[in-house]
Amino acid sequence: MIVNMNKEAFELTEDQLKAINDWIKSNPAPYAGAIGGRYTYSFTPTTLGLITTIKNNSTGKELDITNYLDW
Repeated sequence: MIVNMNKEAFELTEDQLKAINDWIKSNPAPYAGAIGGRYTYSFTPTTLGLITTIKNNSTGKELDITNYLDW
């Protein structure tokens, strides 16, 4: 999956997508309306690598799916 924001693209690996899907199944969020907003995906570029997290906006729980071994 590639996310393109303001000419900068962020790519999620198959392992990251599986981790996200497993985490969402174990941390469901209630219905958030027609526009969604249940989960926030955060991509933070650093000088060492890309930090990638997902947050459940209902519970405040976060999952760090950063692949630190690629740094």
